[in-house]
Amino acid sequence: MMTSRVQPALAANVVWIGNVDSTNDLAARLVASWAEDEDDRLGDTLFVAGCQTAGRGRSGHSWVSPAGGCYATWLGWITSSELGWLPLAAGVCLAAAVEAALPGIAVGLKWPNDLLVAGRKLGGVLCQSRSRGESAWAAVGVGVNVGSTPVTPSGTSFPATSLRELGLVGDADASIWAVAGGFARRLRPALADPAALVTGWLARAVHRHGDPLRVRKGDEVLIGTYAGMGDDGQLAVEVAGTIRRIAAGELIDALPGAGAEG
Repeated sequence: MMTSRVQPALAANVVWIGNVDSTNDLAARLVASWAEDEDDRLGDTLFVAGCQTAGRGRSGHSWVSPAGGCYATWLGWITSSELGWLPLAAGVCLAAAVEAALPGIAVGLKWPNDLLVAGRKLGGVLCQSRSRGESAWAAVGVGVNVGSTPVTPSGTSFPATSLRELGLVGDADASIWAVAGGFARRLRPALADPAALVTGWLARAVHRHGDPLRVRKGDEVLIGTYAGMGDDGQLAVEVAGTIRRIAAGELIDALPGAGAEG
């Protein structure tokens, strides 16, 4: 336990691991081995790792996790009604935590929760969950480039950036803990206010109405244009004159002509 590094203290367990395969995988293993009776469930827990050997993002993509980055997973039980809001909440809360850790930067969100600064990728989120009746355990993994910028392949749509590259000076450790703790502190309040969550996400969206999008939804790939977000938190995509609403999916390489971040 290392609660002293998160200020102010969280209403959660805080666990530091120097090296781990994946903080999300660690959280899942812990849930599997813990009693799931409602009276004996593990309380909210924040895992923070120095580095990951098998970090990953959505759709099985790897996430480069060298020392000097923020690699954390929030583990907690939430209601079934909150579950659908989790990806949006994770993005909004992580963006706000990053801005608080390095004042002066503006973090945009690529649907649903990739963090971009001036068209470069700063961080990402991986949400995993499993329902148990009217509730679900949720593991929300976050990765933010803090002390160094990973090398990305040439031709990548959104090359990497880092807080160091964006102006961070001094030791990265304080910023890593500020991001992880700030994210965990914001998550439950965000889930409790869906209307504010939609407003907050739209204010950070890097997409503009009419921007071309390609969205992978299961085995289907939708090609259309961005048409906003509904009050229910679903992405609206116009496809051949029809609005399709998408609760979960992955935005794949943006097509030419997408609007700039604002």
